[in-house]
Amino acid sequence: MTRVLTWLRTKMSAGGQPTIGGGLVDLLDGFLYSGNTTTVTAPHVRDSISTQQLVNTFVIASVPCWIFGIWNLGEQTNFAMEVIGMEAVPGLRGDIIAFFGTGYDPDSISANLLHGLLYFLPAFAVALLTGAILEALFAKHRQRPVGVGLFSIAWLYTLMLPATASLTLVAAGMAFGLVVGKLIFGGAGRYVVNPAVLGIAFLTFSYSGILFGHGAWIPVPGYDEPTTVELALDEGGVPALLSINYSWLQLFYGNQPGPIGVTSVLGVVIGAAYLIYKGVASWRIMLGSALGLIGTVLLFNTFGPDGDPNFAVPWFWHMVLGGWAFGTVFIATDPVAAATTNPGRWAFGVIVGALTVIVRVTNPSYYDGTLFAILLASIFVPLFDYVVVQRNIKRRAARLMERP
Repeated sequence: MTRVLTWLRTKMSAGGQPTIGGGLVDLLDGFLYSGNTTTVTAPHVRDSISTQQLVNTFVIASVPCWIFGIWNLGEQTNFAMEVIGMEAVPGLRGDIIAFFGTGYDPDSISANLLHGLLYFLPAFAVALLTGAILEALFAKHRQRPVGVGLFSIAWLYTLMLPATASLTLVAAGMAFGLVVGKLIFGGAGRYVVNPAVLGIAFLTFSYSGILFGHGAWIPVPGYDEPTTVELALDEGGVPALLSINYSWLQLFYGNQPGPIGVTSVLGVVIGAAYLIYKGVASWRIMLGSALGLIGTVLLFNTFGPDGDPNFAVPWFWHMVLGGWAFGTVFIATDPVAAATTNPGRWAFGVIVGALTVIVRVTNPSYYDGTLFAILLASIFVPLFDYVVVQRNIKRRAARLMERP
């Protein structure tokens, strides 16, 4: 494989100058193998993991969410088809399902997995191709090698999309998130906000009616099923969920309408354990977010208006509603955009958890506040780290002054 990549790079080079084709080859090479470059200036860190391997760890950790997600999407879609009497899906998806013979039985694991996968793969391919072209274009213009992390950004971005998003909007959101969130700041390691969440935010504000309107979550024409967050906040809190047979355990597993790979808290817990074990994500941010969510919910439960079911939703239900768990573990812990000091990580995590609940309960326009919580909290990350560093400098200076 290395020889093939070297041959392709040679064929696509132009007298040793960076080209778009060469940049695409470099992206594939960087994802599959560690780079052979080393740092030439301090600081030097001896470690077996490279930057590319670090971001790949987030992809590996999110695989359980992806598996639960495509099964859930397939099950929701097949069940909706059964309800409205739809026998088969048209087009290439229907041809592929007919070729494999899995059918549309919502009780069949293989049928659900294949049907869900056929919605994920086109969106992911478009996001990855869009990002690869833009990375190569910027690398050619700047006469620099392509950066790392594209696969991880495209992967997490696609997991946060609704299955009904058109491929045109998938490309538009990916382009905006990558260019505005990463490339104009100089590439990997320099952005302020996670590009994946910035791409979703762009689509949310620009095309909210198309992406998150009627029938957005289940790709069956004429069928609409609201998310559990919408149901709880519109129809009367937890009693509304229990009235249509949603159990806490069912939501914990992830069997609910929502973005492609965000619904399973069980998958998130598995991924969080792996990230903490590998040491690439901060457990302080995760725990801080949980504490922020729990503390804010308890305040709302205690001091909220009497008779308002939205303020009475318990904290353990908030944890399985919407995308708080996924956003906390895979987006808020981004090694580049998150705080780097330990006190800053605690503060950042607490703000993410608290703002998630505040936006959910008090803003009827956007039910799940995780996206906005992470964006707002990310703005204050440099301030958190600056305050911590300055306090440490003053403390050390004071100690030096006290010495005889």
